[in-house]
Amino acid sequence: MLTVFRPFHLSALAGVSLVLASCIDPISVDLPTPPKVLVVNSILTPDSVFRVQVSRVASIVDSSSRLLSTANVYLLAPGGGAELLRNQGRGLYASASKPVSGRPYTLRAEVDGYPTASATDTMPAAVPIREAWHSYPTGTDRNNELLGTIVLLFDDPGQVANFYEITAFQSQSRRPGQPPLQSQNFLLDTRGNAALAAEGDAEFEPASLVFSDKLFNGQPFELRASFSPFGRIGGGIINGQPVPPRVSGEVYVVLRSVSRAYYQYRKSWTRHFYNQGTKGLGGGLNQLLFLGDPTRMYSNVTQGYGVVVSHAQEIKQLPAR
Repeated sequence: MLTVFRPFHLSALAGVSLVLASCIDPISVDLPTPPKVLVVNSILTPDSVFRVQVSRVASIVDSSSRLLSTANVYLLAPGGGAELLRNQGRGLYASASKPVSGRPYTLRAEVDGYPTASATDTMPAAVPIREAWHSYPTGTDRNNELLGTIVLLFDDPGQVANFYEITAFQSQSRRPGQPPLQSQNFLLDTRGNAALAAEGDAEFEPASLVFSDKLFNGQPFELRASFSPFGRIGGGIINGQPVPPRVSGEVYVVLRSVSRAYYQYRKSWTRHFYNQGTKGLGGGLNQLLFLGDPTRMYSNVTQGYGVVVSHAQEIKQLPAR
């Protein structure tokens, strides 16, 4: 039996003041025993070896480690046998090989006393960016803050369903031969784009754009999105002349071709994260006061939880226009 202290909030909104009072209401409850199942998580990418984390479902009063270092984790690929992945400790397992696009891969985890958990996903092929650029400033928002525009074009492969994720960011520095270091992600506003509007994600303030090619299968696709550069320099007075703010650092866009499982996982994750009431710095006031009902996270793991998903991506530095 566990005694839970339930916060009870009283709020009064008057003018610009918000008063929150709270008290403690003890409740005694019998917590159900959690299911004895495994949690298997892995994201497959063509530029990285197979890596898998295996853990277990545990009660909130269970203080022992959830990570399992006693599992046998196997990788199964078409035309090959079952490869036993190396145990790297702390629930991590790895292979020396890398996934190849167009091939389905199955990861299977076995632990004594638990049902065998497994999941299969097929690595998609990367879709090249045909053209992309950014411009700043191109307009203002309702608060009269300057906005920029990012434009991205690519050709969607036809005859099959494809799924995508797009992010954009700026980088202050880049090491030779290494990917750019992200210093700030841009929130992209895509109002007016039918493919993104059809996803129904805008109200959940997604950190990235995740969408399918249902409305443009086999056709060229253009994304035109506005962004607000929070990291700006300028905006002062030099030699008596006003200097407008500008984007600081290099601007990049990431186009990911993702599997159907990745698409479904990210859609559920966006709604789950929004429902937590912790979006943004300190969380939105409305979210903190009116939290949503719990949402079920997507899982493609048979007899377990977690996800095995995949993506291939292209990163492009955007010239300014």
